[in-house]
Amino acid sequence: MTNERLIEHWLPIAEIGEESVRERRSMTALPPTYYLHVWWARRPLVASRAAILASLLPADADRKKFMHMLGIHGDPVESKRRMAIATRKGERLGAAAYGYKRAFSYQPVVEEIAWLKKNSSNEVKVLDPTAGGGSIPFEAIRLGLESISNDLNPVASLIELATVAWPVKFGKEVKKELICLTDRFIVEIRKRLTGVFPDEPEANCIPDGYLWARTIVCPSCGGVIPLSPNWRLAPDGTGVRLVPQTADGKYTPGRVCTFEIVHSLREHSDGTVAGGDARCPYPDCGIGVDGDEVKRQAQAGGMGDQLFCVVFKKRVESLTKTGRRTEKWERGYRSPRPEDDNSTRIREILVQKMEDWEALDIVPNEKYDTMFCDRSKIYGVNFWRDLFSARQLLCHGTSVEIFQEMLREARADSQLDELHKAAFGYLALSLDKLRDYNSRMTRWHVNREVMVNTFDRHDFSFKWSYAESAPLIVGLGYDWAFEQTAKCIQELVDLVRPASAEPNSGDLFASLSAPTCRPPKVTVTCQSAARLSGIAAGSVDLVVMDPPYYDNVMYAELSDFFYVWLKRTAGLIFPELFRLQLTDKEHEAVANPARFAGQKKSKDLAGEDYRDKMAGIFAECR
Repeated sequence: MTNERLIEHWLPIAEIGEESVRERRSMTALPPTYYLHVWWARRPLVASRAAILASLLPADADRKKFMHMLGIHGDPVESKRRMAIATRKGERLGAAAYGYKRAFSYQPVVEEIAWLKKNSSNEVKVLDPTAGGGSIPFEAIRLGLESISNDLNPVASLIELATVAWPVKFGKEVKKELICLTDRFIVEIRKRLTGVFPDEPEANCIPDGYLWARTIVCPSCGGVIPLSPNWRLAPDGTGVRLVPQTADGKYTPGRVCTFEIVHSLREHSDGTVAGGDARCPYPDCGIGVDGDEVKRQAQAGGMGDQLFCVVFKKRVESLTKTGRRTEKWERGYRSPRPEDDNSTRIREILVQKMEDWEALDIVPNEKYDTMFCDRSKIYGVNFWRDLFSARQLLCHGTSVEIFQEMLREARADSQLDELHKAAFGYLALSLDKLRDYNSRMTRWHVNREVMVNTFDRHDFSFKWSYAESAPLIVGLGYDWAFEQTAKCIQELVDLVRPASAEPNSGDLFASLSAPTCRPPKVTVTCQSAARLSGIAAGSVDLVVMDPPYYDNVMYAELSDFFYVWLKRTAGLIFPELFRLQLTDKEHEAVANPARFAGQKKSKDLAGEDYRDKMAGIFAECR
């Protein structure tokens, strides 16, 4: 067999590229690897499979078989061209234009796996030393290959366990155990948070979100200024008009703004903050407030929150022409009532709980020490818990409290075997999913009329106005997060352990009791890729990696948002992953100029540091 590999001579980049884009084009039908948990760089599954296959197959391998094994069963480039022509004509061909399902959904059949092994080696071990979200090890397993995935970041390692190792090892049993846990959790969380979220005043309505503006006090008149760049709510012109209450004049009690919902752009109030500078909306004042004053108040603990809109959904029933009764949910916006903003009561509850929670280490007390491209610190965020409002913190702290109680019960009843540990791991990741959609860094997407999660971009961008979810509503919040995780597990298992055992079905791992049909071995490690202990020299056949790219994403700093909560949940089950106060920034292979702050040419030093660390990783792989 020649030592030259297919990837050295040929790779259908255009086809793989189009199929990679198609893989995540449908936001409602993403591969399960994308929506299990936030990670900031996920490789397309089809590209990952192509890299592995083309690196194992010889240069003269059958290219048609290669394409079929990738799941590309047509010409995606030509299909894309036809779709573009149709779009110009005002026609829509849809996904059917491709003539086959998305490539990632195809599971190579037994004969194809046998062909791969015949053309490479019967037993192949694939290493991804910087595995991140786990796309490469996931595809290695689907090709019947032993996989070793590693990442320095504990959050990534936990994601890799949940994406690859647990679906392979436990199959759908882990989904059943997770559902048992979440059913108990939902009952308990609703009981403990009763009354925290007021009911909607109108029948057949449920809250869908709460929109808050950060506030400061005008230094010139003493009025409370709600800060928002604009007051838009929906693309149809729906928005907010401020109604400043001047009370008895400057510096008198009651100088606050109330809010009206209006339905045309010309009725909207102007934004009250731009470029960091604020503007007083009170007609007897109207001064500009310098950005330094805004920061000064925030850093002194004087920045508050004011509820300016409640988003709700109303159930509307109607009759079809045939007389059949149907119902749908229509979104609406309303001005807040006094009883909607129960912040004072929530803060009182939180004060009562906080003493015990701090003693039991329930909520994150770690200092907020991010370094790269972050504006939150200059606006008074000193601890990780400061990224959450009082009500959000109450919800998340109560979630950790219940998680730990359930875990103690499982240990006391001797029910914490490996399967149950995995189920608790998925529960911890589910709670993270809710935190991503319930912090002071979420926002309301005006055009789509939905809440945008914390990490819609790769930094901690400070939000003048933010959106809060209604996590206790049936079908929303906790229900949504748990259902998403259960659905994800089902799809992950379907992809790595196909259910059918019919001939030529592609079921590599059916009948696990049979000694000849065991799933490939999965190993997940969490260590520096430049010093991979436990992997013998010469024991790996193939290294496939997508390295962290220079200064594009500061993974460790971003993942601390989850790490500080995960170490209080998943860290009690997998303590080896959560030993540090925060994630390891010193050994992370990224070009972070903030690590060299105060030194000359800090950006150049960061680049040199990145190249040195990547050289160490490549040397270790070699």
